[in-house]
Amino acid sequence: MNSLLVQSILTERIIFISIVQIWPIFYGSFFAFKLLKRAKNRLTITLSSVFVLISLTYFLVYLSVILLNWTFSYLIYVFGTYTFIFSQGVLVIFSWLLINVDKKTIYWKLSLGIVFYGISSIYVLWVGIYFEGIRFDSSTNWIPIFSWDFLIISWSYLVLFIVFPQVYLSLRMLIVFEGVILKRRVHMFIISVFLEFLMVFFLILYNTWIENQLYRTFHMFFFPPLTTISAYLVYKGFGKELG
Repeated sequence: MNSLLVQSILTERIIFISIVQIWPIFYGSFFAFKLLKRAKNRLTITLSSVFVLISLTYFLVYLSVILLNWTFSYLIYVFGTYTFIFSQGVLVIFSWLLINVDKKTIYWKLSLGIVFYGISSIYVLWVGIYFEGIRFDSSTNWIPIFSWDFLIISWSYLVLFIVFPQVYLSLRMLIVFEGVILKRRVHMFIISVFLEFLMVFFLILYNTWIENQLYRTFHMFFFPPLTTISAYLVYKGFGKELG
């Protein structure tokens, strides 16, 4: 009986994941393709990297569910969480790059920023695996569960290294970019970026606050359309005009 119940839960989860996770893989890959097809410069490569990382995240999460009986399914899921957090750092780098696009000697700063966020995001692997901040196994019915410590550390990281820098960069954008059309694009981009960050906060809470079924139901219905809108507005705000 328990075996049938677990199998039913797994089947429902695979169906849900198949519906929810494949769509971000599609639109992330589509936006990355459109950007790189238009041009291959620092701006398009950086922004397309954000979409590639998001697509990779959802692909790894989907793969971890499909390969539940495989030994490395847990590691695949945790690494998918890492790429998701890393993608938010790359989005901040893109904002910085927009402001400094005309400067010729910023390659080393760009590389340093990528290395910084790549290394600092490793906290996901460290806290998630070695301190059991992320659980994803038969004891959780193969539902990913984040510890409250992991939530606090993740939110602190996001506030200090993602939100605060983006607030500063957003204020700089409002000063640097002039003209009515550019101002509209800046406003659209800023709103979309912070909407994306808000979705990250909600997603981490969703995997932590598992006992609140009301919130989890609300999240399942509103998270997919909001992330889609956020990604589209990021692309439309500046990505559509990059060349």
